Amino acid sequence: MSIEFYSRLPLHGETQFIPGDNRNRGDWNRSPAESTGAVSQFEIGDDFTYIDYLSQVARAAEINGFAGALLVNAPFGDEPWIASALLARETKRLRFVDAFHPGHFSPWQATQMAASFQRGSGGRLVWNIIQGGSDAMQNALGDTLPHDERYERAIEFLDVVKGFWANESFHYAGRFYQANGMGLRGPLRKAKIPLICSAGASPAAKRLAAKHSDYYLMLAEDPEVVASHIADVRALAREHGREDQIRFGLSVDVIVRETDEAAFAEAKRIFEEGVRAGTVQMTAARSAQMSETNQSRYRRYNDRAVNGFGDLFIAPNLWGGFGYVGIPPGFAFVGGYQSVIRKIRAFADLGISMFFINGYPHLEEIYRLGEHVLPHFRSPRQTQAETLQAVPLVHGIAEANAA
Repeated sequence: MSIEFYSRLPLHGETQFIPGDNRNRGDWNRSPAESTGAVSQFEIGDDFTYIDYLSQVARAAEINGFAGALLVNAPFGDEPWIASALLARETKRLRFVDAFHPGHFSPWQATQMAASFQRGSGGRLVWNIIQGGSDAMQNALGDTLPHDERYERAIEFLDVVKGFWANESFHYAGRFYQANGMGLRGPLRKAKIPLICSAGASPAAKRLAAKHSDYYLMLAEDPEVVASHIADVRALAREHGREDQIRFGLSVDVIVRETDEAAFAEAKRIFEEGVRAGTVQMTAARSAQMSETNQSRYRRYNDRAVNGFGDLFIAPNLWGGFGYVGIPPGFAFVGGYQSVIRKIRAFADLGISMFFINGYPHLEEIYRLGEHVLPHFRSPRQTQAETLQAVPLVHGIAEANAA
């Protein structure tokens, strides 16, 4: 089974220290004028803004062999579709995994926008269908549907989108949506429908994935829990005749260095800064606003006494410290290059073929992964082609050695 790696674009600020620390890059800190680099100050005509930094991260991911990049839809961050449309013209092959709420778009609007993006980018759009992390946040955004009904709406949403994509005149009568003869026509019909990803550990989320998703995405955690989610979704997909079609992805951060000791030292720094800044208490308070499944996940790993960063390893080189100090997605592979390679292979053995993997700052960690980890997962054909194309850096060395 081949593995694809996806990076992430930090749409709501770049973190090297604890979020909110003014030493971080971009203008998402409490005092933007004191932060480092890529601060948008249009009133004085700056030539470089935060989108320029995102462009640098996107091109670094492409250069280092990542298949694409995830754009998280945080309420207080830049909007993924707008950002990816800007960046698509600055990259060549990178796919953009745009997270969006179906409730924020009509099915036709999403279909037309996606078809246009595909035409302009050469088919590089991937959808990550999300439903919101909590009822409180959704209510604040004007979406008052209960948790499970949001997933039912998403199922209908994708029913209609797929209908519009496959038919010039599509008809549909559902609880949330109706269609009366609309569909893609002309050149838009040539566009390929985006790959569809979705996530969520609830039964409702798994039903959505089973019917519509090309990839069911999970957060990294105890491998036994990940395996159980895969088994559940495969069983549900079987009911739709899709057991062999659906694939699985994992979102995990990474702290990768030359040795385990160097990686652990960085994890210890992040943990201790979070404790000093009080982010542990803030994260615990926010957990009460999470969805029921996310609250359960938080209690499973964080609702216990922690005396040091080492107490947050739930398995060798699998660390929950990011979640403890409030940095999503929560878990990270922490270790030397070979240790991280082994963790990737262990999760791949569970059935994972797509890894959303990155660290902080994104730019530097992309290069570490691209130079020391991703080459170990290239196909034999890629490796053979690179070997055939290799040439001596100085002419005459190969001939002299051969003699």
